[in-house]
Amino acid sequence: METITYPTIRVDPDRHGDWEVEFPETDPPTPPIKCRTLDEARRLAYSHARHAQPCELVICDAYHRVAHHELVGSR
Repeated sequence: METITYPTIRVDPDRHGDWEVEFPETDPPTPPIKCRTLDEARRLAYSHARHAQPCELVICDAYHRVAHHELVGSR
């Protein structure tokens, strides 16, 4: 059985209390985008996911545990 992998957009907290949105690998690599709030990071991630379908969206909590995992745009 073949495993299908999708590009992944991740939302993780950073060590300064902000949130980072990390986009799938690009060439050249895109650095994560910092957001002040989780809500802002979540909106940015969903906005990007709508244009990069299908992709995985992973949102972690303040302890780096997966709080939300979703496959966006799968059919």
